[in-house]
Amino acid sequence: MDLVSVEEINQRIEVFEASQAVAGRLLTVVERDDVGAREVATVVSADPVLVQRVMRMANSAFYGTGGRVRELHAAIAVLGFDAVRSLALTSFVEGSGTITPQDWEHSITTAVAAGEVAKIIGADQQQAFSLALLHDIGEAVIASLDPSYQASLVARRTAPLTAETEQMMLSEERKRYGLHHASIGADILASWNFHPDLVQAVAQHHTPKGSLSRTHAALVDGDRIAHLISSDLDLGASQELAGILLPNYVSDAQLEGLLGSVRVRSLSMIADLF
Repeated sequence: MDLVSVEEINQRIEVFEASQAVAGRLLTVVERDDVGAREVATVVSADPVLVQRVMRMANSAFYGTGGRVRELHAAIAVLGFDAVRSLALTSFVEGSGTITPQDWEHSITTAVAAGEVAKIIGADQQQAFSLALLHDIGEAVIASLDPSYQASLVARRTAPLTAETEQMMLSEERKRYGLHHASIGADILASWNFHPDLVQAVAQHHTPKGSLSRTHAALVDGDRIAHLISSDLDLGASQELAGILLPNYVSDAQLEGLLGSVRVRSLSMIADLF
């Protein structure tokens, strides 16, 4: 097929701005300093699918509520506004038909892992979790313009990241589309008025350089952990791969236990949500 142009990418980013009623209203509401969980719940209640996901996530094992959350406003208080906003925006883009169950699985595994890394390094766990839900949303933009792109994602996510494959991926996306998915995702978050630090974290979640912030560090390590888990290789075999990108802020002693914990908790959340 013909190459997708930067102009087409930019037009699709504009389409993906949160013009849908619920997502758009949520973005406006959660930015206010005086907003409470009950007011956010009033907005969320207009979208039955989003209500189900908020309730299921709040009652998932990840949050340790024991399934006791029964009211929407209480579920929103458990998750925090950032997570609710991330769920709303991901669901909004999902409506374009470009977010698959495999995309959700990768995003949730990355989110759970990022939250765990955040706990280790003293970052905001809710913020890391919420940002990780959206970190690959730029891929949805590309997939909406180039259906063949989805096949490359399947192959990419079943292998651990190496420095060579990561740079090759970004280079190929720039060559074919003019931009890579991380920068596209950052443009989307900027259009949704996310904080510039979070926008920059998504823009550079594939980077050989040092972390920009603790949240960025948690996101990068969370993504690497998700790739390790999806590869189905044991840790020893993964560590022997040339150029393997392992988490920067998790010690070798912590990593094996963390992989097991993230695997169990993410699978549980995926089952609870879907």
